Amino acid sequence: MATPSEEMKQFAEKNAEQLANDGLRLISIPIPADKVPGDEFTYVHEELGEMEVVVPEDHKGGDTMELLLDEDDGEDIGSVEVDLTPHCDVNLNLVTFALDDDEVGLDEKKEEGEGGEEGSDVEEDDDEDETDGTNFMVWPAGIKMAGFVVSPTAKVLIKDKTSMLELGSGCGVTGLATAAALARDGRSNSSARAILTDLPVALPVLTKNIRENEEAVSAGSGLKISAAALAWGDDDQAKEVLGAAGGSKFDLIVGSDLLFSSEKDTMVALSKTIDSLLDPETGTILMATRWREYDEERVFFEEMERLGYEFVLASQRSEALRGSVEEVEDPDGKECALPWQEFGSEKSEASKKYFAETKFEVNGEERCLSEVGPEDLLGMEEGDFDKYELTHVQIYAGYKK
Repeated sequence: MATPSEEMKQFAEKNAEQLANDGLRLISIPIPADKVPGDEFTYVHEELGEMEVVVPEDHKGGDTMELLLDEDDGEDIGSVEVDLTPHCDVNLNLVTFALDDDEVGLDEKKEEGEGGEEGSDVEEDDDEDETDGTNFMVWPAGIKMAGFVVSPTAKVLIKDKTSMLELGSGCGVTGLATAAALARDGRSNSSARAILTDLPVALPVLTKNIRENEEAVSAGSGLKISAAALAWGDDDQAKEVLGAAGGSKFDLIVGSDLLFSSEKDTMVALSKTIDSLLDPETGTILMATRWREYDEERVFFEEMERLGYEFVLASQRSEALRGSVEEVEDPDGKECALPWQEFGSEKSEASKKYFAETKFEVNGEERCLSEVGPEDLLGMEEGDFDKYELTHVQIYAGYKK
């Protein structure tokens, strides 16, 4: 078995060109013999100069550690740990970009207020070689989805699934968590596959996260996990992904926060891609939707409905398949039970009631959703903002009727 440093070297060699094109550099740093986890020391790189380094928890003096750097600003890329316990014995360690809010367009995105109002004018660049940075972050919807797919409620939805595709993987939190659930389902073997996809610019970080976590995720089940490029609506890339899966369509497609860009062309391309890759007989779609521009994002569900699909809350689909739902305490609070047709709709009295009665703290002051304005979002503390995000997250299950 390769040592961690050997794996990182192989990763760097395989992805050197892509890393360079993306302004990234993977560097190896020898840790002084007298250092222990948590210690800081100064390392002098022949090209990049001095940098302050902290010894990771899983390294010690005498080891060699690796840092993935953004050469544009010399900052090392951050990491996030996602704990899947108690339902799954895995802690995901994910490399991310340590970006500020304004670097990923959060200032523009934090401009929705009460139910039925949208105010985001963020422009998306369709160039596959560019990114707004959202794919290099772990978002609350992804963490929520990761917790769901390993929960007892999701078991009936992923039972007997052996080929999983994640769309818009970003750092891979949803795909890796789903892979962990599949590996523990009892049906995974050497023919089982999980393919995590995104635009080419996202693949170096996504690939590293797969390699970092695949041993713990697959748990000796034989499940194979890989990354692939897939732009929604690109038929050639879709065929390549199918080829990587052995030519058969997927029986499970997952994703989180896929409707971030709510342009109609994007919604149509996403629905077309799902329809072309999902097995119409056995396939299930699980997706965590973070609502922002309600009516624009509803176009995706309308398009899927036109193609013959039905989407309901995943908990409701689980109940229909099982006959009952195992009660699982949700640390994020009770999920909004509104259907996709009603969330944020000015025509829905149930939606208006949800926004009026759902309350949480904004910088120490209790507020309801309908009272939260753009100025509140921009000034929120990180923990409050994450809680606000989750009030707009719903997890849906879709299938061909």
